Amino acid sequence: MALYTFSVDAVALVAATAKTILELGTSASDRAKIVEWWIEFDGVTATAVPVKCDVGRFSATATTATTGTADKLDLADGTPSTVVRHSATVEGAGTLTAGTPIHRISPTSGLYVPIALGREMLLPVSGFWRIRLTAAAAVNCTVGVTWEE
Repeated sequence: MALYTFSVDAVALVAATAKTILELGTSASDRAKIVEWWIEFDGVTATAVPVKCDVGRFSATATTATTGTADKLDLADGTPSTVVRHSATVEGAGTLTAGTPIHRISPTSGLYVPIALGREMLLPVSGFWRIRLTAAAAVNCTVGVTWEE
């Protein structure tokens, strides 16, 4: 199995507006396993309202996002079949269908989630997995994911 990773830095969140920061979309023939993901913020006010974080499988893609290029953790691996999108300009269609509990993360902090071997979230063929954030106040974020195909 091949491992791939992708991260995006300094994505601006607008106050009180949900935004898909990162999305994986599998092909019609391959699945993916999420093995870790992370979120970090650059806020400076420790008393600020936490950022709401929805992570999991969604029923449709975020069509207004930019396509990214994943990094291979082993240079001998081929090109991933999973498509990475990031920094949606308009929140995409689709609803959260399965995922981890909703998180609230301080905008002066972050969250790193390593997933134990054998407990990875499986993304089925033609599936979508997102990190969607909603901040009470404007803040920038860095977000990433590592997955296996």
